Amino acid sequence: MKGKIKIMNKPKIVRLTFALASLFAITLASEQSMQSAVDAPQASPQLRYIVIDLGPRVANAISESGRIVGATFFGAERHAAYWPNSQSPAIDLGTLPGFTLSSATDINPRREIVGFAFNEDFSVQLPLFWASPNSAPVELPGVPVGLLGLASQINPGGQIVGWFYSEDSSVQRAVFWPNSNAAPVYLPQLSNELPHSLAAVINASGNIIGDGCDADFVECHVAFWASSTSTPVALASPGGQFIYTDIGLSGGIGSELNNAGRMVGFAYNADFSETRAVFWASSTSPAVILSTAGEFINGGAEAISDRGQIVGNAYNSDFSVLHAFIWPSSTSQGIDLNTVIPSDSGWELQHASDVNNRGEITGFGVLNGARHAFVLIPMHGSSN
Repeated sequence: MKGKIKIMNKPKIVRLTFALASLFAITLASEQSMQSAVDAPQASPQLRYIVIDLGPRVANAISESGRIVGATFFGAERHAAYWPNSQSPAIDLGTLPGFTLSSATDINPRREIVGFAFNEDFSVQLPLFWASPNSAPVELPGVPVGLLGLASQINPGGQIVGWFYSEDSSVQRAVFWPNSNAAPVYLPQLSNELPHSLAAVINASGNIIGDGCDADFVECHVAFWASSTSTPVALASPGGQFIYTDIGLSGGIGSELNNAGRMVGFAYNADFSETRAVFWASSTSPAVILSTAGEFINGGAEAISDRGQIVGNAYNSDFSVLHAFIWPSSTSQGIDLNTVIPSDSGWELQHASDVNNRGEITGFGVLNGARHAFVLIPMHGSSN
């Protein structure tokens, strides 16, 4: 289910909402894995990064100018955070009165920010909007009584997408706000057989990507809406045993849709025992499985830049070890990002959530035994 944590017994996959994942960044592998890859694919010597610690907990998105949003601790409070650049300390974006927790999920070129807030016992979740990093958060309009909601992304024009859901996961619907003051619009569903949906990403052209799932959240398909009023298209699966597709394998909030209409996500088989990161050149193109190597055969792609760089994560065969990955292009072999940072950094990079056109990457990992957010900056002369 998307509204709560859903753990499959075989295999041990955590299928999370973006909401809980961005706030807590929970994965089975993240707390278990403190070891290096055994047979990790080796990077080209031209691909190297400086890794910068953003503090605990997660960095969800990075803009083209290098502004970063996510969530971190300010004293004992865990709030939405804004970093003006990779060298700046985090700025507390606050939360709603009476609420304890918040997280920022995206920022647009106008420095408008979206995210969500939780109350103390997690019984209420509301979508948030910040007019600027210096503004107090406001609740986006239109959450129905009895439902919870979040805002996942905002495009350059101020259009916002997200979803509403019930606490028992009996209801989940993708929604679109034309702007921060407008009433939300429910996006058309894939079919009656796939009643649950979410909207994760909206690009500059108003194209939207999300998913549609059956009543039990077992069968899901990535959905593409050409606009907020368009009938959605289910993107093709890779075929073979990988018959279902989805986005956000380990819960990150990335940009799975770029401004050229190219998309990424993951495919999975009927018993959830294997997953593969995938790429679509368009809404009518077949899914292409992105290659990895060594023990990291499973995984998911979380973001694609306009330049075509793809980032995400890859797991080993039993989903006990998770590493952040980059695919320099859709035809490149995946590269473990742990192999392209200084070997003595103290980091285990576990999840890459976003990448901008400068090749800067945000995500989370473990630094000297503790969960931290990071930004990777390509070194001078890197092939990025």
